[in-house]
Amino acid sequence: MTYRVRFTRTAEKSFTALPQVARIRIAIALEKYAADPFHRRDGKKIRGCPPDTPRYRIRIGEYRATFRIIQDQMVICVVAVGKKKNYDS
Repeated sequence: MTYRVRFTRTAEKSFTALPQVARIRIAIALEKYAADPFHRRDGKKIRGCPPDTPRYRIRIGEYRATFRIIQDQMVICVVAVGKKKNYDS
């Protein structure tokens, strides 16, 4: 069963400010990741996060997306989206 992709308010603002081509690529990558999040190899766990709420990131070209996986609700919550050079996770 696939997970749903949800954005926080700040991530949604950052996402909508991106060019349309980048938004499409990021949306496709997140949907592919949501189809089977625990068997994908392109997501990396972010160091320094609390073990009870780990964060992950994926690279989509020159853009990055940081997200949490909420298993009991089957949701991938995107926390941040942006270019690598000015990216805050």
